[in-house]
Amino acid sequence: MMTSEELTRRLSDLAGEFRVPGAAAALWHDGTLARAETGTVNAATGAPVLPGTLFAAGSVTKVFTASLAMALVDEGLLALDAPVRRYLPDFRLANPERSAAITVRMLLNHSSGLPGDYMPDLAPGDDVLERLMGELTVLPVTGTPGERWSYSNMGMGTLGRLIEVITGENYHTALSSRVLQPLGLNATADAEELLLRSTAVGHTVDPDTGSASPVSRLRAWPENGPAGSRLWLDVDALITFGRMHIDGTAPDGRRILSPWALHEMREAQFDDYWGCFPMYANYGLGWAIVQEGDDLVLAHGGANLGMHSTLYVLPKHKAVLAVLTNGTTGFSLYTELCERLLKERFDVRPPAPSYSPATTAEVDNQQFTGVYQSPNGRVHVDERDGKLHLQLTPAPDLATWERLNGRPAPDTQAMPMVCVDGERLRFSMDLGSPGAFTPVQFLDLDSDGRPNLIRVGTLYERAR
Repeated sequence: MMTSEELTRRLSDLAGEFRVPGAAAALWHDGTLARAETGTVNAATGAPVLPGTLFAAGSVTKVFTASLAMALVDEGLLALDAPVRRYLPDFRLANPERSAAITVRMLLNHSSGLPGDYMPDLAPGDDVLERLMGELTVLPVTGTPGERWSYSNMGMGTLGRLIEVITGENYHTALSSRVLQPLGLNATADAEELLLRSTAVGHTVDPDTGSASPVSRLRAWPENGPAGSRLWLDVDALITFGRMHIDGTAPDGRRILSPWALHEMREAQFDDYWGCFPMYANYGLGWAIVQEGDDLVLAHGGANLGMHSTLYVLPKHKAVLAVLTNGTTGFSLYTELCERLLKERFDVRPPAPSYSPATTAEVDNQQFTGVYQSPNGRVHVDERDGKLHLQLTPAPDLATWERLNGRPAPDTQAMPMVCVDGERLRFSMDLGSPGAFTPVQFLDLDSDGRPNLIRVGTLYERAR
């Protein structure tokens, strides 16, 4: 059995190894809780991480939003396969026909084609999600809605606005009254409440010196609340929320989600799903999922300015694992800690990545060349010295995100790639350092055999 003392030792050692200023972790297994805290909430003040310290949940907020939506489905107020326009009649993007085809389910499983990381820096306010809908009208829908997975922050923003219209409450109030308060969570989406509690500050960690500097602002893009920039919580809150996803009930026995809703959220939504994120072997409604025999693993990670978080739920084992960090190297910490604990305690291993080009396939390079675009940026694929090269130029908003995190501008150098699966048009792109590769996939061939879509993390559509 894992003890709090053992977990604290491991967490502290990894925080030192990866130079993470502060972190909290907890493992709940069949009624027993081990909890750990280490380090400081703010390198400038030295204040310690406490058991109730709030960290940014980041995109783990998406699972909260999805759970809130499913609670509304349980109440009969929302239908999964209804078009979004049933609830938001004015909802539209630059492609009217594609906009009309987007359903609630597509928002939840990230197949809507809505922008991935488009995040206009709108002024905060109770009407900010309503204003966000106006921003979307000039943006394209990428691909055919419902066909392809493509992680979408704006899909969750749209779901948040839909929730507001259905409930007649702003997102924060609806989330609090239906999820946070019934579960008794130390969590808030209200920035003013952060001043009243122990709150962690994000940090940029210099990879060369290991020095940590607080980020320039506490929150980014408040309008992106349902996708992750608003919710703050402590590690106990993540554990309690994860426990609810085992049987659907709060600690006091109150039912939050029906057994049917839990089942729907855990069902894999895609057949052809490859090259997205570690531990995201497939996707359900709100959850990333891994299925190893009878062992189901529900997972989601998150990031905010200088912060990284993660949550794992193993229903069969009645186990929940959560980690919160306040440094840009927090991803490395939680990946290492979680992979070790999942393997040691439950014999669960992350899916083996298949991106390294152990074998290659011959293809017609000219079939893939061209320019692909989305609100995330621009992808240029061309042939150089007989090899395909890919150049990714991110949109200015994404460059701003990197700057606010204290990181250098993204490298836009063209990188070589080779085909590792000719039938499914899967490629491996060399990132320029030993053993570093990333997956690329071409999709949706036209009558001439040329792909209309490319996935490099998110989807981009052929422009020419």
